[in-house]
Amino acid sequence: MSERDPYRKRIQILVNLLGEIIKKQNKLTRRDVADLLRKTYEKNKIKPLKGKATPPDLYDKELASLYVIGKYGLGIDNEYPELFDKIFYLEKGFEEAIDKILAGQYSEARAILKKTSSAAVIDSNTVARMLRTAFTRLLLGFLDEEAFAKILKKTLEAIPEEERTVRNYVRFYIAYKVAEGIYRGEIRNKIFKEAFKRAMALRLGFPRTIPSDEYVAIISKEVFNIPDKILSRILSINRKDKDNTSENQN
Repeated sequence: MSERDPYRKRIQILVNLLGEIIKKQNKLTRRDVADLLRKTYEKNKIKPLKGKATPPDLYDKELASLYVIGKYGLGIDNEYPELFDKIFYLEKGFEEAIDKILAGQYSEARAILKKTSSAAVIDSNTVARMLRTAFTRLLLGFLDEEAFAKILKKTLEAIPEEERTVRNYVRFYIAYKVAEGIYRGEIRNKIFKEAFKRAMALRLGFPRTIPSDEYVAIISKEVFNIPDKILSRILSINRKDKDNTSENQN
């Protein structure tokens, strides 16, 4: 069970879908691609990457997965720059902002995020979507956790007014990795689960930002379809979720 890969099928589906999109690129809008992605996931029983909430723009956010596979997995961003400019302009903007943040160019990063935001302001949704791009790279194997931790910490420096959003994303990431560990068979009891959560929080540089087991349970069921029977052995889920997380976190 420890060798189960929750992303192999997802990656293959994304690669195949990108092939279809390239053939039809002149006829497709971003909304069309998001709808194609939704139908493809539903047909193949794949769940989008998400936390507690199911926001109405979930599949627009999930385009980050297509973008990451297209750019880092297949390298087609250079071969089809018009496609990436037309469909993945948001993800390109978020990555540009991340690069500026990592370079310490905070004012430039903030300007990019304001331009990228539909509301022309840096709000929690914009910051969460930027972090989602990095999170997707990490999950799909194109970024390491140390680099992701640096992005989280530098984002907090660059946009201190969105500290709650950053910390919520830390909780989301830890909860997601615990759920993934349960799915893979690597986390099998309450003691190891608790140690895993706390060790991750320390590694990320947010030692007090730890998700509740209830939050882990939601992701375990929503994304990985893990049965309650297994979760009840590993998680303490008979209490109310205290994470107070928002739908913008996904």
